[in-house]
Amino acid sequence: IQIHEFQLGVVQTNSGASVIRYLIHVLVVLSVTWLVNGQPGKCDQTPAQASVLEPSEDKGIFHLEIQNALIKDDKTYYTPDQTYVLTIFTTMPSRPFRWFMITAEDPDVDKNVFEFSHKNIDVGTLKTLDIDKSRYSETCSSSVENADNSDKTSVEIHWVSPKHSTKNQTVRIRAMVAENNEVWYAGDNLTVVLHKNTEKSPDSPPYLPVKVCNLCSEARYEVIFTGKWSRVAHPRHYPSKPDENGYSHMIGASHAYNYTLWQQGASASEGLQMLAEQTDGHLLERAIIAEMAEKTGTRTLIRGKRRHHPFMSEPSHSLFRVDRYHHLFSIAVGMRPSPDWFLGTSKFELCTKDGWLEESEIPLYPWDAGTMDGVSYESQKTVSTPKDNVDRVEVGSFNKDSPFYQMNLNDLKPFAMLKVRRIDVFPLIGADCSEDEETETDKEDEAVQEGEDENEEDDEEEQEEPVAAESRLKPKPICPPGEWGPWSPCSTSDGDCGTGFSTRTRERVDRNLFYDYQDNPQAQPLSSNCEGDQDAKLIEYRNCFVDCY
Repeated sequence: IQIHEFQLGVVQTNSGASVIRYLIHVLVVLSVTWLVNGQPGKCDQTPAQASVLEPSEDKGIFHLEIQNALIKDDKTYYTPDQTYVLTIFTTMPSRPFRWFMITAEDPDVDKNVFEFSHKNIDVGTLKTLDIDKSRYSETCSSSVENADNSDKTSVEIHWVSPKHSTKNQTVRIRAMVAENNEVWYAGDNLTVVLHKNTEKSPDSPPYLPVKVCNLCSEARYEVIFTGKWSRVAHPRHYPSKPDENGYSHMIGASHAYNYTLWQQGASASEGLQMLAEQTDGHLLERAIIAEMAEKTGTRTLIRGKRRHHPFMSEPSHSLFRVDRYHHLFSIAVGMRPSPDWFLGTSKFELCTKDGWLEESEIPLYPWDAGTMDGVSYESQKTVSTPKDNVDRVEVGSFNKDSPFYQMNLNDLKPFAMLKVRRIDVFPLIGADCSEDEETETDKEDEAVQEGEDENEEDDEEEQEEPVAAESRLKPKPICPPGEWGPWSPCSTSDGDCGTGFSTRTRERVDRNLFYDYQDNPQAQPLSSNCEGDQDAKLIEYRNCFVDCY
């Protein structure tokens, strides 16, 4: 409750005597300020010291400005979960301001109190770093105000935009400045309306994942990971021992829609955890191989060379295949040193309505596996309790020890570039893809046609129906697995010596294969001419040891 007192006037008697009677009227203004508990109401930014209850005419002397926000078609846009710098300033140094308040709110707060509710509305968070000049308001939620009465020519406040969500939340940042208890300002020059930027982040794949791919062909791709992490591009808190810097092997898979290697907002698997914390990918590789299947799970294991200082900028390559069942790919690359950070892409769609994607390149930024706590590359590691989900590293952190201190994703230079390019396309000769290409409209038309056929004359010749348990199509022959190939050389996680693993593979016997699969022996596909024994293993693992001497 704010109480404003002021003198209403001077009253003289009818006799003309110069008797001045001071009538002091106390006007109690009940400004009900709704607290952070989600109650409706608009913040009253009238200065507590003001003797005038209406703002002065805005002559453009004072302004509110937001840095690094996207401006397009006269609208200002924010990216979710990013840090922005808000600045209140005067255009005339001879006209400083003494008091201020800045509020983040939903523009719908202007509606009738019974039509609007703050509940479950995320308008972001205002951050004050200098406690001597600014503080969090005690009268309004999501507000920051002056902490002293000194003259000011500018003030910076940081705003962290709303978290990722499906709601396209609009946020209004509204400011007030006061020169003294009689002159204060609000209005358009001190207001910024921000709309959610619904465009994809720069590291997003060009196409969204699709459940069904109707391409009647297979394709071979090359994926190229090129590191960009360097002291020049990322100078803040760059590791003190660069000779120990490095990337892990590039580990990934081509896979079906229902398979997830890693995903933002989901818990990290044990394999991803080991890759992110120790740059060791063997557990993740085994998990990928274990999910290999003809129409689900994974198809090809993607494995590129690891790169350490001073060769971190050299590209790491891998070849893989995709088909109409396994039409996406995902990869992950660990970073050293880091608490549990990694680079990568998840569910990169290669099947488009125009055919297999020809080529694409995206930047990569660090992700946090959520298993270890640490603000910088060389932070002392402590286990996250409880375990967090996979998310971006805290870009825009307010911790000065962070390499991403007060940064915006748009300001952050890529830590790597990922390029994928199509090499070959193989038509599925003799395969029947028409069933997969049938759309819902086709099914509806077919149902209508069947209904019309039932109404035709009885003497029309009926089609012969197959007997029970009989198929119109001839069953495909079973292709038994062939002989095991030789064991591969022993491979360790760090590429030097110690405990490692080796593999051996075998193929299914089918003399009618019309193309050669030599890209990856761990991903031998089945021919369209036969079915495989799902219980037969095509790859085996065994532990081994590389002598260090």
